[in-house]
Amino acid sequence: MLSSISWQHYLAAIIILALIYYGYVVLRYYQKEISNLFNRKQPATALFSNAQTGSYQVMGNAKLDNGVTITESQDLVFSEPLEDHPAAGATSAADITPSQELAVEAGNLIDAFKEIDNKPEFITLLRILIGSYKRYKDEIDLPTTLNRVVELSKEKLMFPIALTDLQVSWA
Repeated sequence: MLSSISWQHYLAAIIILALIYYGYVVLRYYQKEISNLFNRKQPATALFSNAQTGSYQVMGNAKLDNGVTITESQDLVFSEPLEDHPAAGATSAADITPSQELAVEAGNLIDAFKEIDNKPEFITLLRILIGSYKRYKDEIDLPTTLNRVVELSKEKLMFPIALTDLQVSWA
């Protein structure tokens, strides 16, 4: 008897049984929704009337990190206003040497870290800054510039910086 059943007959029987099963499940458990589809007297929104539509708060309010504050945009100062005509005798950008520019940029970094007590991050950023001036290595007196940076950091930073912390070689 089993040898007379082909694969086609077997698959057809499985598909028919699955359709009957899922048809029963749909009719049994979704009877109300199906009847609402055929009765157009209710508005479509009534189909899902049993679902709650209230708002839920999944997470709490965001908490600011330590040392982070929110400032209004009108209170932000990005730079001092520039004059339309600079005074005679003022140095132009072309008169600044790479050594002076590096010292100024290091001073800006020191100013940014005035109230932040994170020496490893400061050292890493200072090394990156110094490394970006490697192309001017012939024009920059590196030991003198680094001494200036160390002296400036002693006045303004919360942590001490030594020349040994910087260990920069442009070889």
